[in-house]
Amino acid sequence: MDKRRKKELRQQYKDQEQAEARRRMCLQPDQLRALLNYLDEQLFQVGAPCDHTLSRTHTWAVNEGFDPERVLESVRSFGGYCDCEVAYNVRPYLFGWEE
Repeated sequence: MDKRRKKELRQQYKDQEQAEARRRMCLQPDQLRALLNYLDEQLFQVGAPCDHTLSRTHTWAVNEGFDPERVLESVRSFGGYCDCEVAYNVRPYLFGWEE
């Protein structure tokens, strides 16, 4: 198999992975960015430490009119088991969305 074909196959695999990730994520790109900005402000700019829960993510979801349990289930599926893990692990590039 030549290099060009290997590159094509890798890209197809990556595209399939991102399509599956987008299917599992209940937020759209701008909504995810808004959540990440909110968490950045709450955790890193204000300096309040993570309490190892998804309390801030839950608050954001309620305030934005989302089903909080659906949002929490979504972020958990990408390694976001607390607010700081959401901030670090649930990144737009996972879905093919630019950072």
